[in-house]
Amino acid sequence: YAQTGIAKHLLGGWLVSGIYSARSGRAFTVSQGNNNVGAGAEGLPNLVGDPEGPETVEEWFNKAAFELVPSGTFGNEGRNLLRGPGWVTFVMSVQRQIRFTDRVNATLRWDVFNLFNRANLGLPERNIASANAGVISNLAGDPRVMQFSLRLGF
Repeated sequence: YAQTGIAKHLLGGWLVSGIYSARSGRAFTVSQGNNNVGAGAEGLPNLVGDPEGPETVEEWFNKAAFELVPSGTFGNEGRNLLRGPGWVTFVMSVQRQIRFTDRVNATLRWDVFNLFNRANLGLPERNIASANAGVISNLAGDPRVMQFSLRLGF
């Protein structure tokens, strides 16, 4: 319907946009932190079972699928064998330009990052020699963040 008068000036001219981003989980390699194979590098454990786990915060991968090897030796685990949690976010922006004269205007803008406040999980502890191996204890990305801006053009 056609807006007239004050409603046209208050409700008209708004621009709404958004960006939806989704990624699969990052690949990672389980390491053995107490296995020094030289040059400060961490060695790899032996793979002895199915590494896929329940994919929960408390146990992302099957720790029993890895066997510690003696320090200075290389295990048989392949690189980037597992994937971490996926990542999803939605960014929204609402803006309106207000013209005062032909040369003077203002733009009001409101940006909301991670609109639905989704908790995106970080990678699990990858050191199989750690007591927290397989546990996710950090987040990837930020919680919902908003910013307001005013831009004057002349």
